[in-house]
Amino acid sequence: MKKVICLFLSSLLLIALISCGQAEEEVFDVDFNGEAVATGFDGLEIKFLSSFYSGNNNVESDNILGYPVGTGLSDLVSERIKEVETNYDCNINLEYKTWSDFSSAFSSGIAGGVTPCELAFVTSFDIYSWAKAGYLAGINNELGDYIDYTNSSKWGEATLLECVFYKDDLYGLLPAAWPDLIYSSFGYPLVANMDLISTSGGDDPRELYEQGIWNWATFNEQLEKCTVVEGTETRVYGLTAHSPYFSEMILGSNGIALARIDGKVSLRCGFFESQLLAAADEVRHVIYGPLAYTFDKISEPDPNVVTAKFCAEEACYSFMPTKFVFGVWGDVAQSVDNYAILRTPVGPDVPADHAFGIYDGMTYTLTFPTSTINHNIEAAAIVADAIFEPLTGYETIEDVKAYMTHNNFFDDRDAEAFYDILDNAAYNHFYSAGGAVRNISAEIGRSDTPVSELLERYESEVNGFFENAVGDMLQAYAVLYPDLETVE
Repeated sequence: MKKVICLFLSSLLLIALISCGQAEEEVFDVDFNGEAVATGFDGLEIKFLSSFYSGNNNVESDNILGYPVGTGLSDLVSERIKEVETNYDCNINLEYKTWSDFSSAFSSGIAGGVTPCELAFVTSFDIYSWAKAGYLAGINNELGDYIDYTNSSKWGEATLLECVFYKDDLYGLLPAAWPDLIYSSFGYPLVANMDLISTSGGDDPRELYEQGIWNWATFNEQLEKCTVVEGTETRVYGLTAHSPYFSEMILGSNGIALARIDGKVSLRCGFFESQLLAAADEVRHVIYGPLAYTFDKISEPDPNVVTAKFCAEEACYSFMPTKFVFGVWGDVAQSVDNYAILRTPVGPDVPADHAFGIYDGMTYTLTFPTSTINHNIEAAAIVADAIFEPLTGYETIEDVKAYMTHNNFFDDRDAEAFYDILDNAAYNHFYSAGGAVRNISAEIGRSDTPVSELLERYESEVNGFFENAVGDMLQAYAVLYPDLETVE
């Protein structure tokens, strides 16, 4: 009997030893509320590469996911990364590269079968071409079990995500729940030097908007009032601006953009709508017509020179990217004591409260290289979803807006204008369809060629844009956001 019992116990021991020798399968249980519910990644290293394009002459600084090292926000991000490492038993290897070192190496690495990272936090300019080449994982089709892209407060509104659309998916996400980042990625709001306007003889543009008369006619009057000429020298211009920026914003202020008509996503080019004619006349009225003396043509070709002139108080108004205003590369916030952010004055074909913005890409975009699919794509997605939860102290959009208002604006009305512009921003497809998408709007500001001739000259080219890159991106709306109203 004792022998039988010994044999039985020996059998149980053998079974136990065999069971212990088998690897346990890792279990993932995703919770979109950001709770750490994975069983852990056993110390897995996740390489997180970031690189951003500033667009101006400022030197790129050491940063932690877009926030300069040593700031309160970078400290919060550092704490978040440590929390995620602890909660998921992983090691997040965060590495920053300058844009010049990163952009070509990223695609060539993937093409050559080399995995650059599990996560990339980059400027979106090349995402269309990377997605087209198969270098990136689709957020919906491949990562949909781990990331809910429809959570717009966390990952961005559809219109801002448009720059990462391709065919039936999106290939990037935006840190929409965090302060500053998406808010310094678009253009081209009208910026005003309020003290200079006052000393030059202009009126308060905020009050003109509140009176419901912030339109082209009123703006033209202000440009004249604000231009200071002493003898043969113009000491202060009413407006300094890169003319393509100026043209795009004036066109938009009358209801049209490349792929937008009256605020709706357009499957046909907006430049061929009737509203273009009045907008073209306004642009040329300022640059070449009776108001030419109020416009700084010398600086016009270079946005960096335009910004420098504005910061040197040589002009009262300017259109520029928001990242030139504040944030890591914000020249205006560092140089101008009292500036305002304004909606573009409206044209005759839109309501008085119409707002419009343009963006050619998003500076801070999260994306996943396809090579990750072969190793740890689930871990990368879960970790990213946890990292980009709202930061401590900024749990709601109201918290983020309060921070932005306190740190970046001199007046609550500027904050309201800023968010209005952002909420109505449209992608101009510059870095997907190519720079030629700007030919019509740019030539309106740089030549006196009749508009009808410009439209005829570029009609075939524009149709090509919509048949190819623009069409490739816009078709994603039907899959990703089928309820969003579009113009056929």
